[in-house]
Amino acid sequence: MGLEAPRTGSEPLFPVTQLQAWSQRLLGSRLSGALLRASVYGQFVAGETQEEVEGCVRQLQALGLRPLLAVPTEEEPDSAAQTGEAWYEGNLDAMLRCVDLSRGLPESPDLAGKTLMQLKVTALASTRLCKDLTSWITKPGVSSELSPERLAEAMDSGQNLQVSCLNTEQNQHLQASLSRLNRVAQYARDQQVGLLVDAEYTFINPALSLLVAALAVRWNSPREGGPWVWNTYQAYLKDTHERLRRDAEAAHRAGLAFGVKLVRGAYLEKERKVSQLQGTEDPTQPDYEATSRSYSRCLELMLSLVSHHGPMCHLMVASHNEESVRQATKRMWELGIPLDGPVCFGQLLGMCDHVSLALGM
Repeated sequence: MGLEAPRTGSEPLFPVTQLQAWSQRLLGSRLSGALLRASVYGQFVAGETQEEVEGCVRQLQALGLRPLLAVPTEEEPDSAAQTGEAWYEGNLDAMLRCVDLSRGLPESPDLAGKTLMQLKVTALASTRLCKDLTSWITKPGVSSELSPERLAEAMDSGQNLQVSCLNTEQNQHLQASLSRLNRVAQYARDQQVGLLVDAEYTFINPALSLLVAALAVRWNSPREGGPWVWNTYQAYLKDTHERLRRDAEAAHRAGLAFGVKLVRGAYLEKERKVSQLQGTEDPTQPDYEATSRSYSRCLELMLSLVSHHGPMCHLMVASHNEESVRQATKRMWELGIPLDGPVCFGQLLGMCDHVSLALGM
C-alpha cells in the first residue's frame, strides 16, 4: 500500500526477491516469512488481511493521510508467455476485489478527495501484445484502425475488433484485454474509485498509453464526473515533457478530463541495458540532475494546466524528493490552487514518511 503509491526515480534499494530466496534457503519458509514480516514486509506493507489494512488506514487518517491500494502484478517482458486467458482473468478478479477494498476502507470526514487505486496494464494484457501494438503504432502513417476512439467503441459495444497487424489469436486476446480493462474501469467508476494506470517500459509504453487513452475516451468525459482513469508520466525519459504537453492538449480538444500521476521512473537500469543491446539511443535522462530538471518542468506544466482548467485537470505529485514537494506546494500557493483541490501527493508507505507526515499536517 502507498500513501498515493508512486515509484521512485532510481532502482530498488535492495533486490527483494534475492533476499527472500536467500532467507528461505538459510532459514526455511516459516522462519523466513516471520523475518520478512518483521522487517522489510512490515515496513512497507499495510497488512495481510482486510482487518490489518483497515487498522493501518485508521492510523494514517489520524495523521491526515489517505491510503492508495495497488495490485502489484505485471507480466515481465522476459518472462514465459502465459497460455490462454486464465492468468489475466485471475488478475481481473484481484483488481475488482481491490476496488471493493478501496471503496470499503474506513473514511475520515476530515479528509476530502477521491478514492484512488493503481494497476498495471500488463496484468490484464500480455507484454507480447503490447510490444506488437507498440511496433505498429510507432510506424509513420498508421491508419485510424488503432485510434483510441475505435478501441473505446470496441470496449463499449463488445463487438469483435479486427486489427490488420495482428493475427487471429492476437486479435482475440486484444478483444479480451479490452473487455477486462473496461470492466475494471466501469466497476471502479460505479464504486467512485479512480484508477491510476502505471507506466512500464518504453518498448511497450506507447501501447499502454493507447489503451489508457481509449479508457479515457469512455470514462473521462464531463458527464462521467472524471477523470476516472489517470495515466503515469516518467520524468526520467527524455521525451516525457513533450508527450505530456501533447496529451494534455489532445484531452482538452476532445473535452476530456485529464488525470496525471507524475513520477521520476523505476526502470532505469533495464531501459539502459535494452538500448545498449539493441544499439539504440538511450531513452533516459543522462543523470539524476537532468531527471530532476525534467520533473520540475513537467510539474510546472501540470500545475499551470490545473490552475487554468480546474476540475478538468488533476495531478498526483508522486515523489519522495523533498525539493519537488516544496516546488509543488510553493507553486500551488502562488497559482491559487486550493489544498483540497485537484492536486494530491503520493509516497510509498514506509519509504519517505517524514515527507508524507509533513504534507498531512
